[in-house]
Amino acid sequence: GLQAIEKEKALQKLYASEQLTTLGQLAAGIAHELNNAVGVLSSKTESLQQALCQQLEVQRPQAIAFIEQGIESGQQSGSADVRVRSKALMAQYPSLSREQAKLLARAVPNGDITPDWLNDLDMALQYWDIGRDLHDMKIAAKHAASIVRSVKQLGGSDQDRQTDVDVNDTIHKSLALLQSNLRRVNVVTHSATLPTITASTTELVQVWVNIIKNACDALENTEEPTIEIITRHSKNRLLITISNNGPMIDEATRRKIFQPNFTTKKGGLSFGLGLGLSIVQRIVDSYGGTVALKSDTERTKFRIKLPIA
Repeated sequence: GLQAIEKEKALQKLYASEQLTTLGQLAAGIAHELNNAVGVLSSKTESLQQALCQQLEVQRPQAIAFIEQGIESGQQSGSADVRVRSKALMAQYPSLSREQAKLLARAVPNGDITPDWLNDLDMALQYWDIGRDLHDMKIAAKHAASIVRSVKQLGGSDQDRQTDVDVNDTIHKSLALLQSNLRRVNVVTHSATLPTITASTTELVQVWVNIIKNACDALENTEEPTIEIITRHSKNRLLITISNNGPMIDEATRRKIFQPNFTTKKGGLSFGLGLGLSIVQRIVDSYGGTVALKSDTERTKFRIKLPIA
């Protein structure tokens, strides 16, 4: 009886580790192919940016400041902030169209709108928008390259940890990468000022991307879909809570959700590997942190604790 159960458990463990070994070998091959593709994307984005800026210097010098602002800062506001800001701008400048106000709210998230924007607003917004796209392409290429690196070492994960990582910053990076997934979702963030920690930005971005993307998928049929992200710290820990108002996750699913090849999506995750939340678990574990999931009819909440020291 008891021996048989132990034997079954040992076999399951072996099967899981064999699966991960095979997956690791498979991943290394895929990573090599992807690495080349990502390298091309990255270098061509840089070339495109240089060529565009050189051409503008000759043909449209007045556009340079706007494209550079887009490249430098990208879009820093979430969808809820943009809505509030664009309403305020329409009240302040009645001649703005809704579309202009929305873009302007993204480009200048706070403070006064300087006259150089208003001289030729459509031109300014057009070039800021191109700059923002180049900014996002570079972040995405960097992120993809880092994910490829992480996939290469599916087992260990002490790579590239820096001493002064701001967790809020890694969350903003994740939201920038998931812009297209978040178009119809209201994202609310409550960020406390956090002490920095020793961490790999890539690993943390992976954690947030996986959890938030999961929430986006769950919110597909929810009216007024909302994701709320709260960060704070108490004693020697950072607490990050990511919750959504999607359907409840039942207990059986909750128990299995962090397993490597578990997915509730037909045909596997959109990534195809079904590794999303198991990677979250692995990365958080490697920091000596914890990840917990609670779900009821009103909201589903992931709560991550990371040690500061």
